Amino acid sequence: MFTRNGQLLGALCAALFILGWTFRYAPLIAIACAFLAAILAALALVAQKPSLDVQRRVEPDRITAGQDSVAQLRITNSGRRVLRDGVALERFGDSIIPINIPELGPGESVDSVERLPTDRRGVFQVGPLVINRSDPLGIVRKGEWKASSETLWVHPLLHEVAPFPSGLARDLDGSSSGEAPEGGVAFQNLREYVVGDDRRLIHWRSSARLGKMMVRHNVDTHQPRSLILLDTRAESYTDDSFEDAVRAAASLAKASLHGRFPFQLRTTCGRSYDQSVSHSQIMDEFAALQTCPDGSLPELVNVATRHRGGGFSVALITGAGSADELLQIGRLTSQFDAVTICRLGVQVADGIDLPGAVVLNTNTSSEFAKYWNRKVRR
Repeated sequence: MFTRNGQLLGALCAALFILGWTFRYAPLIAIACAFLAAILAALALVAQKPSLDVQRRVEPDRITAGQDSVAQLRITNSGRRVLRDGVALERFGDSIIPINIPELGPGESVDSVERLPTDRRGVFQVGPLVINRSDPLGIVRKGEWKASSETLWVHPLLHEVAPFPSGLARDLDGSSSGEAPEGGVAFQNLREYVVGDDRRLIHWRSSARLGKMMVRHNVDTHQPRSLILLDTRAESYTDDSFEDAVRAAASLAKASLHGRFPFQLRTTCGRSYDQSVSHSQIMDEFAALQTCPDGSLPELVNVATRHRGGGFSVALITGAGSADELLQIGRLTSQFDAVTICRLGVQVADGIDLPGAVVLNTNTSSEFAKYWNRKVRR
């Protein structure tokens, strides 16, 4: 495309040619032809597509917000002509990172290490690289896209919080739902032997009767079982308070995963996760989580109460919200062992109390972690 200099030169060329032709003045026409020759030469020079190979690696590709991550680039001139020095543009999400490229002879390479901006949570595409080409007079500039790209996952900042305060399964003979984690002393059922099972759990009588190796399936029924409800409606938050809400929910999920406690996470936008996912997988989901206009808190509570009952503790994470809206979900207190409502982006003085529930009115996720550990931990 023509730069501002190129546009000015083109307009001047046309004006001089028109004036020279109108007044039959040959010097003006000669100057116009010279300008036209410069434009055509610039177009011909930029039209020569450089042969470049671009290799990129993002290291590390999964980090917590605020940690360091770099894009390691190797740019190689694979053509036969010398590549003039210039500036390449590395895309990072919606932003641009300029990269200076020196003059490269045929077969020469240059390495570049660029620190990526990782101060905010999200899933970012690193690349493609745009190689700008221009003529010496700056008349024409053209960008060459190198399509390779990598993905950087920036996970939310996590706080150290205690696991949920209750939600202990009361069935001492073992959970019949199959949700209790394996490895305890409570017998649940018999199942077929798989490689790696403890041979001391083999049930020989059943194995002889069925003709195949059977083992006792024991579970641990005395672990905190929790349900995390996350309000993702845009109307409930400012940009900052939503980030705090994501940090709070991610911290609770991490506490349950770290303790290998059963939990389930549900959002108003319809997403659902449980302890079957790995720490990296659920943090990837938190990195990509955005607000949405759909869903409602009462609807989320309806889904939760249909699938969960006694033996669970629940934490609802939301924004400022209205008192009427919170009162509509007050029935959580009769359905679960312990109910904690965490309101982010709220000054303590503007707090709302809800009988039968612990309400944490906090302005930031750091305050949430402090009050959670103080009021909710066992």
